[in-house]
Amino acid sequence: MAEKHMTKKELTAELERLRAELALAQADKAAADAVIEGLGDAISIQDRDFRILYQNRKHRDYVGEHAGEYCYRAYSGADHVCPDCAVEKAFADGKTYRLEKSRPADGGEFFVEIIASPLRDVHGEIYAGVEAVRDITDRVRMQRALQESEARYRMLFESAVDAVFIIDAEGENTGRIIEANRAAAGMHGYTAHELVGMKISDLDTPEVASKAPERIKNIASGEWLKTELMHQRKDGTVFPLEVSAGLLEIGGHKYILALDRDISDRRAAEAEQEKLISELRDALQKIKTLKGLLPICAWCKKVRDDHGYWKGVEKYIEEHSAASFTHGICPDCLKKNDPELYDMLLKNPDLRHSLMQNEDTDTAET
Repeated sequence: MAEKHMTKKELTAELERLRAELALAQADKAAADAVIEGLGDAISIQDRDFRILYQNRKHRDYVGEHAGEYCYRAYSGADHVCPDCAVEKAFADGKTYRLEKSRPADGGEFFVEIIASPLRDVHGEIYAGVEAVRDITDRVRMQRALQESEARYRMLFESAVDAVFIIDAEGENTGRIIEANRAAAGMHGYTAHELVGMKISDLDTPEVASKAPERIKNIASGEWLKTELMHQRKDGTVFPLEVSAGLLEIGGHKYILALDRDISDRRAAEAEQEKLISELRDALQKIKTLKGLLPICAWCKKVRDDHGYWKGVEKYIEEHSAASFTHGICPDCLKKNDPELYDMLLKNPDLRHSLMQNEDTDTAET
């Protein structure tokens, strides 16, 4: 062998070189181990027979020390490879696979993400597989909480009686409708799909639309808007709205949250109320009342008006009230001024009864 022809000095040099390579290899291994330990994931390596060759500390903390054992027996107590094994899939086609799994734990479920990749030798042949296990419990719980929150938001959004719009407030799509609920669609005669992508000014009457950029600018600067304005439906009919709108920031982008309420019924009720009040005022203007002491002549019964003129009682009352007069003859006056007619009428029982009733009424009032 070549080593037999090497001098002692050459052998010593070769030994030193091998020691240096070993030290370097050990340093590389230590560095690799440090990197693996510092990743924060649980790392294991399995050979083609699924025997565990290596576990880092995090992995041992998760499942215990199982080096030299078959993974399916160590982790699942089974006699065969798990049906959804990511390492087996990586062995089959040399690709990387991801898998999420869960198991019961104190206080709920424990969720992990498993990433399996093949390890190849210098010839490119797969000789083992590396499996990284990452705790994603917090992420899954957060995702579920967000999903539940979004579901609640969607339920409130769609079940709201008022129209709800989310409108872009900056950039080239300023004023464009991003979201609209069912109430908004029904109120304006569109489908929700048709409203998305339209500009909010498309729903305004021309006069209101001309001021839309100013309103959007004010809201985007933080001003809360509460006003009444006019919108038009798809069929062109116009109706009044009460609008409340404010700034909404999502992911650093500005949007407008607008709540619109159709106040057509309220406006109609207010108009009817105004009409009734106007009619009442007109009626009150037509009603005249008599107040205070009336200067009346003790002999002729004329009444002196505010201008000093003496007028008959009938004329004065008609001028100062809504009353008017009809004329008849009471029984006493008939008896006094035309006794013969009075006697003739008394011979008719019906007339007599009527006269007696009138006479009794007059006596009672006296």
